[in-house]
Amino acid sequence: MALAVQLLERNGRVDLTAQVKYRDSGTMRERQLANGCRHCDALQGNFPVQEEAFAQVAAAGGPDGLDTLLVAECPTLAWQAVVHNNGGGVIAV
Repeated sequence: MALAVQLLERNGRVDLTAQVKYRDSGTMRERQLANGCRHCDALQGNFPVQEEAFAQVAAAGGPDGLDTLLVAECPTLAWQAVVHNNGGGVIAV
């Protein structure tokens, strides 16, 4: 999430980072950087977000069902740290 925020801010999409902040997660039993609802600021957990993303991919027959929010250059080592993270989070690419 931190890398996503960094890339969005660096490329002028701060509108997409306004609801990302540290929040208490009961499931993960820790504070973590997470997205929140634009209307009520409630934490949007990994499971509901993953379910929604997978439903959109399934309905479209592939990743074209997802919106592209940004195309940005990302250092290889930073991307590898995200892809190979074993922290328990959800990665849907």
